[in-house]
Amino acid sequence: MLAVFPEIEAEWTTLLAIIAALTMTVGNLLALPQTNIKRLLAYSSIAHVGYALIGLVALSSFGTASVIFYLIGYVVTNTAAFAVVILFARSAGSDEIADYAGLSRRSPGLALVLLVALLSLGGMPPFAGFVTKFYVFAAAVESGWIWLAFVGVLNAIIGLYYYMTILKVVYLYRSEEEDKPIAIPRSYALVLVICVIAILAIGTLSAPWLDWSINSAVSLF
Repeated sequence: MLAVFPEIEAEWTTLLAIIAALTMTVGNLLALPQTNIKRLLAYSSIAHVGYALIGLVALSSFGTASVIFYLIGYVVTNTAAFAVVILFARSAGSDEIADYAGLSRRSPGLALVLLVALLSLGGMPPFAGFVTKFYVFAAAVESGWIWLAFVGVLNAIIGLYYYMTILKVVYLYRSEEEDKPIAIPRSYALVLVICVIAILAIGTLSAPWLDWSINSAVSLF
C-alpha cells in the first residue's frame, strides 16, 4: 500500500480504517458464542487482523513498526495457544471448550501455557499482547485516528471476556477425567517453553523488539 498507492493515501487509509473496525468487531462478535475452541481462536484471529490494520492506517513509520511488532507477538502467542489445543485434542479427542474442565488438574503445565497465551491474546500485562496492542493504538492516536483506537479498545475488552470464559472452565470447573494426565512430547514441550519465554520477553522487554521494527519500517518513509 505504501509503495504502490502513495498518491491516494487519503482514500485507502479511510477505507482501511473502516475495514479494520469492521474486522475487529465482526471477528469478536462471531467468536463470542463459540463452544469449539478452534473455531473461537479462528474467529479471534480475524479480530487480530483488524488490530494489526490499525497500525497501517496510522500511515507513519511508528504505525508500520507497530504492525511488525504486533505480528511478532501474535505469532508466538498463537503458536502457544494452538499447540495446547492440538495436544489436548489428541488426548481427549475433543475441541469443545466444556471438555477443558479440569485441565488445570490433568496438566498444570498445559493449563499455565494456555493461561499465558489467552491473557496475551486478550491484551493483559505483562504479556506480549498488551504492549503490541498498546503500540498500535498509540500509533493511531498519534496520527489522529482516535475513534479507531477507541473501537480497538472496546473490541479488546470483548476479546478478553471470551478468553477469560475459557480460563474459567480450565481452572474452576471439575471433570471426571482429572486423573488422566495429558502426554506432552519433548518437541512440543520445547516449543511451549520457547513461546512462553518469548511472550514474557516481548511483554516486559519491548524496547529492543520495537527498535528493530522501527528500523525495518523507516525505509518505507
